[in-house]
Amino acid sequence: MTMKTNVVLASTDRVLFGVTIRQNTKGSEFSVTDLQKAYERARFMHGWHSQSISQLMQTPKFTERVFYILQERDLIKLDIPTFTEMVEREGITKVLKGIGLYKTTGRGVNKTVMVDPYLWVLIAMELNPMIYAKVIIWITDTLVFDRIEAGSEYKPMNGAIKYVLGNPEQTVYIKFARAINKKVFGQHQSGGMRNLASAKELRKIADIEKFITNIISQKLIHSEDQILNAIQNYDN
Repeated sequence: MTMKTNVVLASTDRVLFGVTIRQNTKGSEFSVTDLQKAYERARFMHGWHSQSISQLMQTPKFTERVFYILQERDLIKLDIPTFTEMVEREGITKVLKGIGLYKTTGRGVNKTVMVDPYLWVLIAMELNPMIYAKVIIWITDTLVFDRIEAGSEYKPMNGAIKYVLGNPEQTVYIKFARAINKKVFGQHQSGGMRNLASAKELRKIADIEKFITNIISQKLIHSEDQILNAIQNYDN
């Protein structure tokens, strides 16, 4: 069976004005197409003026901000006059495609534009103050803190597993991580599923990791099969 190398998933926490913002598991690009749909829905709800992301990206202010984002990430070695001249000559989308930060798939109604997450955030913040506020919340709220908690509980669980199983092979730890993914998401998919998890899913991951750590410390389980069984039968 061939493993999929790229899957478009959607976290339930990334819903903007009723539109789910899709993200690739490989590369982590976010959908600008979905962002435009969300803006269109919101502008009729709130009386905003018409706004085209394509036109927004043509402005000198956008070019300047993109330059500093790329420079900060060490993705370009140009100075800003040279970068601006290139954008004026080639167009911003062509330049971003050349750097690998802007991708277009499909045609017609199926056309989808995906961009690097840093640029997606920039575009979203430029669209409207209300969207700006929502994006700030996304960046700093539960998707950050719950992700930290899920990650912080992983090491104690692995330490407990190492203690009871006597320093097992790395593949054993991977097996348990996949089992947790299947328990939480209903499947395991390589390529960063947990990066797309909702706050609720992240809390469940952390809860399972805490549970396994606790029952090992209480000497209630002693084998690989018992650990797998405990994960599969976990019920909060």
